[in-house]
Amino acid sequence: MMLIVDSGSTKADWYYINDKGEKTLTHTMGLNPYFHGPDKVFQVLTQKDFEAVVPRTQVRKVFFYGAGCSDDTFCSSMKEGLIKSFPMAEIDVEHDLLGAARATCGRSPGISGILGTGSNSCLYDGNVVTDNITALSHVIGDEGSGVHLGKLLLQAYYYRELPSDLEDLFSITYPEGKRSIIHRVYGENQNVTIAEFAQFLIKNKEHSGAKKLIDKGLREFAIRHLKKYENWRNLEINLVGSIADMLSVELKEIFASEGLKVGKIIRRPIEKLMDFHLH
Repeated sequence: MMLIVDSGSTKADWYYINDKGEKTLTHTMGLNPYFHGPDKVFQVLTQKDFEAVVPRTQVRKVFFYGAGCSDDTFCSSMKEGLIKSFPMAEIDVEHDLLGAARATCGRSPGISGILGTGSNSCLYDGNVVTDNITALSHVIGDEGSGVHLGKLLLQAYYYRELPSDLEDLFSITYPEGKRSIIHRVYGENQNVTIAEFAQFLIKNKEHSGAKKLIDKGLREFAIRHLKKYENWRNLEINLVGSIADMLSVELKEIFASEGLKVGKIIRRPIEKLMDFHLH
């Protein structure tokens, strides 16, 4: 009985494989040790709707790939919550970046990246991550991600840099007004809240003002991250995540202009991760 998990900051996908080889996919909120301690992990995983799908005491192995699981301290925090939730299981906690690489590259070398709520990237040798441009999270990094695009949009709105028709549309879409938006942005789960505003850009991506901000965010990801890796000209760029999926056309255009080769773009890596561990 095995669990394979891919957890971003917004949503987590859980594949449960029982002793007959039957597979069941379920979902929870994203679990990120930057924001969620062991008690929160246990609280989420003991909810009735999750336990109805995953019999916790029968699980014997957990492969958990998670956003925020970037060093021993955060991995230990996540592992503590998972051990409490699955007391009979052997727990393996890895960064979601390794999950992205294994899902897109399999056992072949390449460059892999994540463009979802946050962003990250790595050089992968077919087995392990060999290089990683430091991910600075939503406060000073996350280029190209939902939170970065949301931040660019909000800056343009508050600094009166949006074209008038796009500003009017923004005001209609978010009628609560500037003060309420600010209070919401600086509340809990700031990264997820800011990333929600990226949907406005994506919905209106044909507008020149929205396209300009999207291009800026994606190009920064390409230049500040992907083009720093050794041999980047000859390796395919493989991406996972909601932003990568929804802006795949724009990504391919920008990457081509920067001399980058695009490989696989998949929204959720969970299916490919299951294949990796079962074959």
